[in-house]
Amino acid sequence: MSHATPFTVGLADTDALGVAYHPYALQLAQRNLESWLDRLGLPLAEIINNQTWALPVVRVELDWHQPLHLGTQGETRLIEVQPGSKSLTLTHAIQVGDQKSATVKVVHACLDRTTGQSMTLPTMLTEALPS
Repeated sequence: MSHATPFTVGLADTDALGVAYHPYALQLAQRNLESWLDRLGLPLAEIINNQTWALPVVRVELDWHQPLHLGTQGETRLIEVQPGSKSLTLTHAIQVGDQKSATVKVVHACLDRTTGQSMTLPTMLTEALPS
């Protein structure tokens, strides 16, 4: 299983010193999730507009290993997928060349949007997950 989404750090993503803000790492993880779901044949717009389930974020762990500076180019790699019965945990590595800049672990609960209750991961998602 390998999936990566390229990025370039822009001015709006940095503080006065030209270093990426913490939320930027979360944004990169979200973009990588969206790109990965699209590759699985489950575009996020399709899920939101036509399905009764959702994958809201319920937990985030972020570890910076080195700063990202304005203009830096790299990629966000999906390095681990851990499906649970009612959740999906994804670990993303934010890479610049061979150097890991950050690790972002995101837990997505599976939510039934009609009831607001947690639910088991839908078959259309579990069947698309890499084995």
